[in-house]
Amino acid sequence: MALGAMMFFLVGTGNPSNAQALLAGLGVALFLANTTYFKHRKRQFVVNRVVILTAFVLEGWMLYSANGFSAGKEQEGSPLEFLAMAAPLMAVIFAALANRAIQSDEKKVQSADRFRK
Repeated sequence: MALGAMMFFLVGTGNPSNAQALLAGLGVALFLANTTYFKHRKRQFVVNRVVILTAFVLEGWMLYSANGFSAGKEQEGSPLEFLAMAAPLMAVIFAALANRAIQSDEKKVQSADRFRK
């Protein structure tokens, strides 16, 4: 989750649009808040899904603004711009990996509860 927050932070700091930077800040806040929910695994799972939705919205918005307004111009992109465009997708991957780990933790807790009864 920390790596996903860093990806959103990268987008927020490298983006000239204030609204897109605000959406990236929301992703950072959700990821960082989600790390404190370690006792509430179901809540973590739901918040990670919201983060994934936020990342897809941000990626679509960034692609639209990059390609939608410059349809007639040929632009050369720097590697930093490419990384900023790929960062929300990498945040989705990190959130999916976190969800997989949360599910495995939940299965372990449920199996331990079965032995207690």
